[in-house]
Amino acid sequence: MLFAAIIVGVVGMLLLVFGLLIWKKQRISLLHDYHYDKVKEEDKEVFCKWSGIGVCVIGLGILVAGVVAFLTESPLSMLVFGAGFVVGLGMLIYAGVRYNR
Repeated sequence: MLFAAIIVGVVGMLLLVFGLLIWKKQRISLLHDYHYDKVKEEDKEVFCKWSGIGVCVIGLGILVAGVVAFLTESPLSMLVFGAGFVVGLGMLIYAGVRYNR
């Protein structure tokens, strides 16, 4: 169980770091090269903000779910993961639909 918690923690932390790089440093290339051409320059900051926060939410959901699973060994940790994933994915979809033209 410890090994699984470490792997889940590393994945969650990586997604948090990627999300922060997308959000704060506007590293749009971490998402996909397609966004270079399709996101207008004036929309780049807000697109990166929404996308970066979405990736951070997914990463945080994974990280918290891993901690809950390790501490309690309860399947309820999947609810935490699911909530983080759905909210984060929703933010990514919103950013893509709104600013990717």
